[in-house]
Amino acid sequence: MASEQKFLLDEEKQQQFAGMILLDRMIAGEARVHASLMDNDDKLLEKYLNVMESKGLIGVGEDNYYMVTEAGKQLYQKLLDQQVSYATHFDIYSHVNLSEGTFADKESDFLEDDCWADLRVAVAIFKGIDPYRMVFLAMLSDESFFQNPDWKFDMAMGTLFEELEDIVRSQITEDELSYEDEEGTVSGYSVLEDVIQQGAAINQERYQKQQEQERELEKYTEQPEQETVTIIQNGGYGYGYDPMMTLGAYAASALFIEAIWHDPYW
Repeated sequence: MASEQKFLLDEEKQQQFAGMILLDRMIAGEARVHASLMDNDDKLLEKYLNVMESKGLIGVGEDNYYMVTEAGKQLYQKLLDQQVSYATHFDIYSHVNLSEGTFADKESDFLEDDCWADLRVAVAIFKGIDPYRMVFLAMLSDESFFQNPDWKFDMAMGTLFEELEDIVRSQITEDELSYEDEEGTVSGYSVLEDVIQQGAAINQERYQKQQEQERELEKYTEQPEQETVTIIQNGGYGYGYDPMMTLGAYAASALFIEAIWHDPYW
């Protein structure tokens, strides 16, 4: 179990998040930045671009526009792997009915019901995962950072990550999960341990069911069975990730966590 005080949204972390956002936009073709920074909005990104270039993540192409290097693509691969790990292992904890010990089925349950508690941040901290990184991944995936067309200005002013910080600080904590029963106090640690193991087992069952359905579909579509894992495309950049490599370990132990969550972005 990790202490909440261990995790802070400091300047270094914000700089890394900003760099990953720029890599995401560049790879997706949503941001073309000229090396001269002629555009006023691009000028705001100068300090982040300088850091990224010094680390070899971007370079200037023959057309004088910044381009993502192979090192930048490899770093972005870490982000993509974490996104899949998040969706596979942690999204289930976004809607937990603590009184009944159940997890929402997003295809059939009414997710706006007050019975659901969001335990993703509590689960992350329990496992020693930086909750800011987890919420950052979720916000990047649903493009929350880009809802304001002036997101580059917000990044330069240091306000782009205010919502991220508010989300982390407002979530349920381990201490809030403790309760009294006829035998005494049940600690928040015990509650989280039980919730994580149950959620992991359900994730494993759902994934196996999904795999069975896909195999059945392949029979009817007469497509050759693929030996590799599913390929997910993001802005034309493909990668593979096999959740089955870790689902069993997640289901067996509430303390198990993949190493990719402890690797710094740079």
